[in-house]
Amino acid sequence: MPRYELMYILASSVSDDQIPDVTGQILQFVSDFGGTDIQETQLGKKKLAYPVKKTRNGFYGVVDFSIDGPKVNDLDAKIRTQNTIIRYILVNQDEHLERLSRDREVQAKMNRNRPESAITAGTSEPGRAAKQTSATATAEEVVDLDEQIEAALNEDVTK
Repeated sequence: MPRYELMYILASSVSDDQIPDVTGQILQFVSDFGGTDIQETQLGKKKLAYPVKKTRNGFYGVVDFSIDGPKVNDLDAKIRTQNTIIRYILVNQDEHLERLSRDREVQAKMNRNRPESAITAGTSEPGRAAKQTSATATAEEVVDLDEQIEAALNEDVTK
């Protein structure tokens, strides 16, 4: 079964004594729809960045669980109908980790295709790009350059 993470924010209209009841209700929803291996983390009350449904503070909670894919939509619909939850997000962690690894591979390919000076141009040390490019010059490049110089010097330019 895929692993999911549900993060929710409870409205400030929910008093501190009601928070355990509401979080227990959310855990009951998860278990009713077939959720297993349920782990809950309460992040506490925090100030929101902007008002949401006339609420300035919210209680944050996170629930990790495993559930069958088709039942996730039913759980989503049930959570959506709760008026005590002002915001929530339900994420498939398996897909998220897969997408993250693909993004890292793409970024690694992008860095390999960029010239060395472009990769190190954003570093904070001045002159670092020049040092690295000159240090990466191999003996083969030096020999090839010497051969080109010799060929240019031996070339008959009087033609």
